[in-house]
Amino acid sequence: MAKPTFDVDQLITSSDAAKRFGELRKRAKDLPQYITDNGAVDSVLIGYDLFEQMYDRLTRLEQEEERRILLERMDRIERSPESAKSWKAVRRNPEA
Repeated sequence: MAKPTFDVDQLITSSDAAKRFGELRKRAKDLPQYITDNGAVDSVLIGYDLFEQMYDRLTRLEQEEERRILLERMDRIERSPESAKSWKAVRRNPEA
C-alpha cells in the first residue's frame, strides 16, 4: 500500500496539537495535519471538505465493487446453473 507523503510543516506533536488545536484546525482546511505520538504519526486531522470528498469516493468505490461482485456471481450462475444454491439450503447450512 502506498503511504501518503507530507512535509515537516504538516507534522505536530500530540502535546502541541492539544495546546494549539484552533490553529491546527485552520491549517487542516488546506492540508492534512499529521499528529505524532512518540515520534510516529498517530492521527491525521483533515478539513471537512476533504473528508466529504474521501467519503464520497469510498462510497462510490464500494458500490462499484458490490456491483462487480454481483455481476460476476450472476455470470457464473448463467454459465453453470447447477452451481446455484437455494436460499433455503444456504440458510440451513451457511458454511456449505
